[in-house]
Amino acid sequence: MRAKIKKKRLAIIGLTSCEGCQFVLLDQGQKFLDLLQHFEVDEFRLIEDKPMLDIKYDLCLIEGNPVTKENLKLLREMRQRSKLLVVLGNCAALGGVWELKNYGLKKKTIKYVYKNQLRVENPDIKEVENFVKVDFVIPGCPVTGDELMEVLQQLINNRRPKLPQNPVCHECQNNGYDCLLQQGQICLGPITLGGCHAVCLKSKQACWGCRGLFEGAAVKNLLAHLEQNFTEQEINHVLEIFGARDSINKALIVPPKKK
Repeated sequence: MRAKIKKKRLAIIGLTSCEGCQFVLLDQGQKFLDLLQHFEVDEFRLIEDKPMLDIKYDLCLIEGNPVTKENLKLLREMRQRSKLLVVLGNCAALGGVWELKNYGLKKKTIKYVYKNQLRVENPDIKEVENFVKVDFVIPGCPVTGDELMEVLQQLINNRRPKLPQNPVCHECQNNGYDCLLQQGQICLGPITLGGCHAVCLKSKQACWGCRGLFEGAAVKNLLAHLEQNFTEQEINHVLEIFGARDSINKALIVPPKKK
């Protein structure tokens, strides 16, 4: 008689987000169902709306950004209740499109959206890691399905996940797509972590850095090239769309740690 698998407890939590990364998980179909042989999913609002407030978790997946006080309270609570906390996607990892308002648009944006803006919270947008310890990041906007499943499989086997540290350009060239940087567009492919199969380049859309920097990215070299061909305003416009600007500025100031 086959021994019964002891399932790990899994929570999937959405903060302020479009929930796109959570839908990627559902889009895996049978692969997601197979995953449930190893996980007891106690919190996942796309399936069950009522949170279980007294459960301790082996793994918590966090999508979205802690924009509100309620978001932040939930994030800190889930960190306390979870052995491992993994963030899903660009909003949680880099601040996402919400971070656009940090760059001189904060007061203007809220006035445009809300009639009585004094009643609405309007904090600076910060990555999840600024509030709680993050054990691992699965990048992307949204995350890539096969990469997500591979990371979860490694976690099931109690292994520390590791993503290949190749740039988007590597995948772009392997697929034979046109180099938009050479065609005079601002493209962050040379410094952005691959793993997305260069899907934007396939559609002739330049990479805007939604997956963050890969280890050893030559940030200074790319910025030097861009500064010779584009205005500061044009460059910052691209860097700010998915929250890449602050991480790039940090990379220019803080040297990478030696392994």
